[in-house]
Amino acid sequence: MIESVLPADFDRQRFLRDYWQKKPLLIRAGELPFVDPITPEELAGLACEQDIESRLIQVNAAQDTWQLRSGPFTEAEFESLPQTHYSLLVQAVDHWVDEVSALVADFDFIPSWRIDDVMVSYATDSGNVGPHFDYYDVFLIQGMGQKRWQTGAMCNSMTPRRDESGLRLVKDFQPEQEWIVGPGDILYLPPGVSHYGVAIGNSMTYSVGFRAPSEADIVSGLADQLLDELTEDQRYVDVNAQLPLHPGEISADVVRHLHERVLSMIANPEQIRRWFGKTMTTPKYQHDEHSACCGSHDGHDYGHEQDDGGISDIISLRDALGDGAEVFKVPGSRYAYALADTQAELYVDGECYRCNWRLLTLLQALSTPGHTEALDPDVVSACNADEEAAELLLTLYNRGSLIIG
Repeated sequence: MIESVLPADFDRQRFLRDYWQKKPLLIRAGELPFVDPITPEELAGLACEQDIESRLIQVNAAQDTWQLRSGPFTEAEFESLPQTHYSLLVQAVDHWVDEVSALVADFDFIPSWRIDDVMVSYATDSGNVGPHFDYYDVFLIQGMGQKRWQTGAMCNSMTPRRDESGLRLVKDFQPEQEWIVGPGDILYLPPGVSHYGVAIGNSMTYSVGFRAPSEADIVSGLADQLLDELTEDQRYVDVNAQLPLHPGEISADVVRHLHERVLSMIANPEQIRRWFGKTMTTPKYQHDEHSACCGSHDGHDYGHEQDDGGISDIISLRDALGDGAEVFKVPGSRYAYALADTQAELYVDGECYRCNWRLLTLLQALSTPGHTEALDPDVVSACNADEEAAELLLTLYNRGSLIIG
């Protein structure tokens, strides 16, 4: 198990002040050796699974033409690949492998609800995915092998791109900085920075990506929530009706009235908080149908249907907890919480649960990033003694977001 991916002297406060969402930073490996939490063979096995998103990208010897294929793949397809010039990328490996999930624990200086997933890539010599940019922050943790990273100019939606391969690559990429990275080195890239990484020999990279909804997504999401709450009875009405200067004019008073009405609809912080909490914890991938490729906690399979220890109601739950049953988060489940004036709100997999403030310790334990071990026994014991906390655990268990056994 990886104990730490950031060096001991990494200054988190300085990083947030000087680099986060501002400029790239290469963080050289610390004293602890980096051990890959997954092998290339295991990664290829995940890429053969129907429910796991994977891509295979081949590049020609001239490094100017890329070919993209999407998984799932077969063993025969891997056996037919050349020895060099290809990359295999598998999304959300942290949902399936505990040791990969543990990589995000060091990034607790960024809110856990911002973390999206850990994509793992294996590249043979000269393999790469082409010069491109992302709309989100990413920490690129180098595993086995070496990679040459180049960074270029800041990009946006107007940047010329070539997308004949389906990869939307930056056209006419011009490198401005270059590094050779080895095991344990981490390259941080803010949104919009163009970058190009080419493997030197066989190479593994672990990409910790962060969610960054666009403002268009935020506006449309809030609008969708408002539409669900509005009725046909709520309509435009005239206020302070007066004789118009001209019957065809939309007066400034009308526009002012509309402006005030629209602002009043979205001026509720509680409504925005609840929408944001549910949105940022909505899983990108379903986690209730984990296959046999998943890891396990001390022999406990991840599949909820495989975890039925006879828990059907609050009595059987409390009996199980009293007998020493452990509580785990289901890999892929997303947790966050917020504190309101009179209550706390726990957001889990796109749902909101209102709680008493006294459950804060439980909410914090559930929302810890990279948490792959069982919840603290003292936290579980306190839950068993608190009816509201026990009911919350039972609800999350029944919804497939917790494992109890």
